[in-house]
Order: sequence, then structure tokens, then C-alpha cells
Amino acid sequence: MNKNHAESITDIALKAGSIVLENGGETYRTEDTIMRIASSLGAVSPSSFVTPTVVMLSFTDTEGNHHSAMRRIKQRGVNLRKVALINALSRRLEKRKKADKAADFLQTAYTLERIHRSPKYPVSAVLFCAALSSLCFAFMFGGTFKDALAASVIGLILRLIVIKVEKISLNVFFLSFLYGGIISIFTELIFLCGYTGSPIIITSAVLMQVVPGLAIVNAIRDIIAGDLVSGAARALEAFMIAAGLSLGSVLGLFAFSGITGVLL
Repeated sequence: MNKNHAESITDIALKAGSIVLENGGETYRTEDTIMRIASSLGAVSPSSFVTPTVVMLSFTDTEGNHHSAMRRIKQRGVNLRKVALINALSRRLEKRKKADKAADFLQTAYTLERIHRSPKYPVSAVLFCAALSSLCFAFMFGGTFKDALAASVIGLILRLIVIKVEKISLNVFFLSFLYGGIISIFTELIFLCGYTGSPIIITSAVLMQVVPGLAIVNAIRDIIAGDLVSGAARALEAFMIAAGLSLGSVLGLFAFSGITGVLL
């Protein structure tokens, strides 16, 4: 194996792992994907270590030379479609290796780049799902049709704000604080207008949009899988998001009452 092949293996495997981790994949899934792809492309005894902010790969080539590299993860979101596509790619590469077919580095890199640059879900679909989820949660929490309708409107507004703000690199705690305050203020405005009598139900229904459910599930799955460092880090991140949402909601309520003179 020449140096160019080793560098291609490193670049492809780490990029695939980065895409999985950046789009909501668990730590153990990211490590498994990196090792599967590296092994399928010709790496010997690949080993991977992943945390929520770093992916690392180490392997030896057919001549016994050792190679290792790492990549820093600076942004994370949720796009499970990309995770599924990378997962499918790693399986295809494994089948190709079992069939004794030579690895096509250029085709693999091209496919990986297409997955990385694949468009997100349409904004209209995201907004519709945001409004629908808030509406359904309002019914789930025992709200009336008016409560559900109000929650869907606020949920749609919140998602618009999230789409705009996520383009700016801000601290996750500050963003959660901001979202909590926005939800609280809009809910109290609707209550003050006399449209609904259940602000708590509406607030809870809309908050479910930004509650870190995926982070909590990933933290539990990582801990069960034995990735204690990553699991603990994800659990702490989920706690910080939840704390920001709670604090933002409370301070939003007091800020609104300070302006209107009414504590609702």
C-alpha cells in the first residue's frame, strides 16, 4: 500500500465518521462506521476512538507501517437521512470487499461528498412538522383545540427563528435560553389577549420541539454500549440545554410581567 492510498483511507473514513457524528449519530455507530470503511478500503487492524467533539482513526497498512489521524467536530445537528446513507455506504463497501473487488477510492470519495452536500429537508416540510408536533403535544397534554392551534402557531414561529439562528455559531446554552424566552413571551401574549386559558399546556407543547430528546437517548445508548466518556458528555450537554430552556422560560415570563405589570 502506497502513501496515497493510506491517506485516502484516512480521509474517507474520518469524513464518513464526521458526517455521522455531526448529524445525530451515536458514538458507537460512528466508531463502527469508521472501522468498517477503513477495513473495506484495505486498512489492517483499524481502531477508532470517538468523543462528541473528536473522531480518531489508527491502522497499519499491508507493509506494517502505522498511520493515525484525528478530526475535530465543531458543529452538530440532526439529519438522520445522512446517517442512514453513510451506514448504507459502509455496508456496500464491505460487500464489495467480500466479493474480492478492488476498492474504488475515487467513486467512494465522490459518493461521500454527495452525501455531505445533499440538501436538507425542505423548509416548508420542517415548518409543517414543527407546527404539527406542537399541535399534537398540546392535545397529548390535555389541551383544547384552541390551545393546540395556538401551540402550532407558536411552534411554527419558533422553528422559523431556529432556522435563522442556527446559521450563527452560538453557545448551545445561550440558544436554549433564547428559545425558552421566546416561547414564554409568545404564550403569555396569547393568554393576555384572552384566546386561551392554558398557557402552561401551550408552553410545554412548544418546548417539546427543542427538548434534547436525541441527546438524552444517545447518552443512554453510549453508556450502555460502554462509551462512558461520550455518554457522560452527551448527558451533560442535554442537561445544559434543558437548564437553558427552563431558565429562559422563567425569565421570559418575568420580563413579560415587568412590561405589562401582570404576572400570568
